[in-house]
Amino acid sequence: MKFSVLGSGSKGNSIFVESGSTAILVDGGFSGREIAERLSRIDRDMSCLKAVFVTHEHHDHISGVGVVSRRCRVPVFANEGTFRGAGKR
Repeated sequence: MKFSVLGSGSKGNSIFVESGSTAILVDGGFSGREIAERLSRIDRDMSCLKAVFVTHEHHDHISGVGVVSRRCRVPVFANEGTFRGAGKR
């Protein structure tokens, strides 16, 4: 299993996790373009993603989630409170 922290801080948070042929993103707190750039630095691109998991609805964790989900046609997983909170942003 491979974990790569794409970024962690007030400007954005995102972690790439890969095991075998399955790759996911935990949080997507950067723009879609920035997520793509950060993935390219570890020789990956968004097309490899199977899902996005969101830990909570703060902007620095969700700002690029919609773009990634639409562009890659992948589901987004979050608990009910996070989903409701994200919808208000």
